[in-house]
Amino acid sequence: MESEKITSRETVVYKRVKIPTTAYEYVRERAKARGMPMWQYILQSVNFYEASLRNVSVSDVTKAQNASYYVIKATMAVTEFIHKPKKDNYEKVVKILNQIKERKKVDTTVLLQLIEAYYGKRRKSLVRVMMQELVKMNIELMSKA
Repeated sequence: MESEKITSRETVVYKRVKIPTTAYEYVRERAKARGMPMWQYILQSVNFYEASLRNVSVSDVTKAQNASYYVIKATMAVTEFIHKPKKDNYEKVVKILNQIKERKKVDTTVLLQLIEAYYGKRRKSLVRVMMQELVKMNIELMSKA
């Protein structure tokens, strides 16, 4: 369905659509935030959705965005842990790496072992190796996107 431009000289005929109140409020809120009439917001949303179903590149972008989210999340958690190897930072980085292992099917075993070793005893040599493993994991994450 191609969106048609409506000129000011044309008479516009409106139709009613039954939607739940919560959906109506959501559409009204989003349209208002974008500064457009509700019908335009709905039309643009439907067009984008249809395009995403047809166009592989839109879904590829979404996959890449998701992978980059995990890359940043892991990088920040690991660097925070290196600078402050406290119990809560340790638990956070382990949780994130396990999420990556489960959700993205990327092997994080070596990095988890290095983090465990660093938590036991801080050594500079472990930091370098951890960062190398983190880079490898991030490359693998992005290559699977």
